Amino acid sequence: KVMESVCNSKVSAEEIIPSKAPAPPTITYRIDLNYIGTPFYGWQSQPHGNTVQDQIEKALATILREKVRISGASRTDTGVHAEHQVATFRLPRELDLRKTMRSLEALIPEAIGITGLTLAEPGFHPIQSAHAKLYRYRFWLGRGSNAFTRRYTWAIPYDLNLDAMKEASRAFAGRHNFKSLAAMDGSAKTFERTILDIQWAHKGENLVEIYLLGEGFLKQMVRNLVGTLVEVGQGKRTPGEMALILAAQDRTKAGMTAPANGLSLVEIHYEEATRVPEHFLSSAAALSFAYPRA
Repeated sequence: KVMESVCNSKVSAEEIIPSKAPAPPTITYRIDLNYIGTPFYGWQSQPHGNTVQDQIEKALATILREKVRISGASRTDTGVHAEHQVATFRLPRELDLRKTMRSLEALIPEAIGITGLTLAEPGFHPIQSAHAKLYRYRFWLGRGSNAFTRRYTWAIPYDLNLDAMKEASRAFAGRHNFKSLAAMDGSAKTFERTILDIQWAHKGENLVEIYLLGEGFLKQMVRNLVGTLVEVGQGKRTPGEMALILAAQDRTKAGMTAPANGLSLVEIHYEEATRVPEHFLSSAAALSFAYPRA
């Protein structure tokens, strides 16, 4: 009889089964930050490691009283620094941005700095919206050491043939298969990447920098590229071998992996960029933490 009453009723199925309430709209928040990579196991969260993502999510969970997941623009490796990193998270409610930023700054380790907490532009995604990423590798060349640069440079106490290294680096500009320079334990399914520009800068007598502007990079790609160039500078390889290394698509054919501490993610470009900005190439300062913006 119950079945008959339901079947004979004029009440629709939609009225019998309550519809789910629509999910509240979410707001995307953008964090601009920087960090010294030395104490962290890279950017990306790990179950066994202390990462930058872990530390920020832990702080946000305390502030917001709920767990949130953040998404970063670049997955820097263990020990790699970032002078400009971008991350986002989503919430179904509005935040007091100034108060939240002050709380975040108070709770994160001192090796992480927050430069901004803002509402993201509609449709913004830290990875998909990026046009290019700028990385820099720093060498400290010659005898002697400098305590103020040790965390941020690869100290090499002998001369390198920098002219040969610069010539060799030109082979990597453009679009190539960079499998020979990718970490063997990486998760990338494709190895085609585009390096838009490569530039060198001398900062005083000892500091030499190489800048690489690219649309995207493979795991340890920059460090493996730099290590290979250093072997050119040592006379162990010739500039002409670089094309052969790329063609081999075999990590064992390339050179060593440069130390992480010399590498920094310098800038995420959300507008079109094809050249390394000139202000990074100035020889005026030996080591600067506040480059003027163009």
